[in-house]
Amino acid sequence: MGTTYSQVPQDPEDLIRDSPKLMRLSPSHPSYFERHPVIRKPVHADSIGALAPVRPGMVLTGSRDKIIALNNVDTGECVMKWYGHEKEVTKVQYRHAAGKHFVVSGSRDCSLRVWQFNVSHSSQVLEGHTMSVMGLSILDESKLISGARDTTLRLWDMTQGTCIRTVTHICHSIQNNIIVQSSEDKEMKIWDCRDLNLVAQMPKKRHIQSHCDLSPDGMYCLSSSNGFNGDGCEITLWDVRQRKMIREYRGHEESVTCAMFLPQQITWKRLLLSVSADNSTRIWNVDDGACLWSEDVGTKSDLLSCVGFNDGNIVVSGNNATLCHLTLLGKAGRPILHKVSIQSLSSPMLMNSSQSGYQMSR
Repeated sequence: MGTTYSQVPQDPEDLIRDSPKLMRLSPSHPSYFERHPVIRKPVHADSIGALAPVRPGMVLTGSRDKIIALNNVDTGECVMKWYGHEKEVTKVQYRHAAGKHFVVSGSRDCSLRVWQFNVSHSSQVLEGHTMSVMGLSILDESKLISGARDTTLRLWDMTQGTCIRTVTHICHSIQNNIIVQSSEDKEMKIWDCRDLNLVAQMPKKRHIQSHCDLSPDGMYCLSSSNGFNGDGCEITLWDVRQRKMIREYRGHEESVTCAMFLPQQITWKRLLLSVSADNSTRIWNVDDGACLWSEDVGTKSDLLSCVGFNDGNIVVSGNNATLCHLTLLGKAGRPILHKVSIQSLSSPMLMNSSQSGYQMSR
């Protein structure tokens, strides 16, 4: 692909992926898991705390260096960068609607910005929050919701650039017209995205809930907990309809910074993906709580965010400009994570998958 996004057709399926040589080696090949990941030059100059999927192989990154970047993780190419925030970019979202691509970002400078592809400056600035923006969800081509440390949840009209109505993370369910919000008050809240009325509150946890995610059908949600030395550090599965906890997933030793339902076609099992300040990326069985695989990225950096795609590609990010591309494989019916490439300001430890990843037993 070219150096600008204008060379990518509007149809998200039209992008031809230029995979590195590592990916051309069949997973059945005996030396596949002995190959080291490709080490790439970091795109950012500081921690990457925000990720957003565009399509398989293409992700948006937001960093403490105040920059947003569009990355082709298959080739290592940085397709484009956006500049304008005055402080760390905390959240980033992508939307393709009505034949247009646009990006929305939130920052510790209290603002939200709307960006277009092939234009490095923002097309719109939304101001109103008085503290760092910590939650962001695009509802449709004209509306978005943001949450901030000023304890306000705001519904915005992007066509007018105004706040319609006056949190840590927000996740939107199109099917149920609800928003799930995690917060530093240790509670998960469910809101009606049409009028921002509070629908329900989940039972309070012992630690700050740092991130949340909704299942594709909108019936279940996840929250991830802060913690230290194994105290807290859990992922919780909630039943949205019955407003109750179903299961906890334990095994991380430090704060779980991001957890999500993993879309994938590699195995019939329903899987969760999580990353933590303990430097590990883990795969979990949704239904029985078992940790099926744990992978050390090898940069000795806290991991902060993760995204996954249907084809098994996974991207995780963290401190020291860490951005790691992994792929989910199946071997003897079990999911396996394999590192494809790493970029970081911290020198990665060159371990192959058999050394850095391991299956977990209950």
